[in-house]
Amino acid sequence: METEKEILEQVKGVAVEVYKDGLSPVVKPIGEILGFLPRTIKLALSSWEKWIINGEESLRLTAESIKEKVKQIPEDKLVEPEPYVAIPAIQQISYCQNSEELRDLYANLLASSMNADKKWQVHPSFVDIIKQLTPDEAKFLKLLPPHILILYPLLDVYFKLGDNHNGTNPVITNFTNVNIEELEHPENICTYIDNLIRLNIIEIPDGRLNIDVYETLKSHPMIQSPISFNPSSVNVKINYSYGYKMFKLTNLGAGFIQNVCQL
Repeated sequence: METEKEILEQVKGVAVEVYKDGLSPVVKPIGEILGFLPRTIKLALSSWEKWIINGEESLRLTAESIKEKVKQIPEDKLVEPEPYVAIPAIQQISYCQNSEELRDLYANLLASSMNADKKWQVHPSFVDIIKQLTPDEAKFLKLLPPHILILYPLLDVYFKLGDNHNGTNPVITNFTNVNIEELEHPENICTYIDNLIRLNIIEIPDGRLNIDVYETLKSHPMIQSPISFNPSSVNVKINYSYGYKMFKLTNLGAGFIQNVCQL
């Protein structure tokens, strides 16, 4: 079994080899570099080889998607994307190797940045926004019209123990049934709404919609399940109340949907 000193010496040797290879036109494949390492380290790093291969496949699939999208841009409108958008976007693509939804967002982003009519609407923050979205959140946004005047219902549910206890406690906050049937994990919709608010894609203005709009939300199974749950350890009546709110796209959110989610 190799000693720590021997392992360090071999790793040091690999670093020199990698440095030399970096000066040549083509860097050695990761498999060849792993070949220099002692077995103990090679096993620990073998997953990186798979990650790099998957990352390259993600880049290839995204490039194919961009190629098809760019075909829709008139030749006289085709321009070079700004580096501050294109470079970080390309760097992030390898991280969404298992998500077609997120790869499509990056492809749309790059295609928009290559369209003279859209180029200056592509904000550099869009790259970081995609990085912080789940595939479900991407699906949710793709189905929203890119208009800031459309208002959508949000519902909060509160409970109060008995009639003699002061104050209420939230059971559910920021629930909506908008596009929920299209999500792979609809049970996370409240978390998705919280995240989109954090990213300044949507906001909650003052006021509420017509009270009738909220009836379908109140009767939704995801709302009824926690309301119907009353643990036996609680020997007092639980009273429920509702908070009626709404959400809308921000200017940033509308621009994001128009240039990244929908082409």
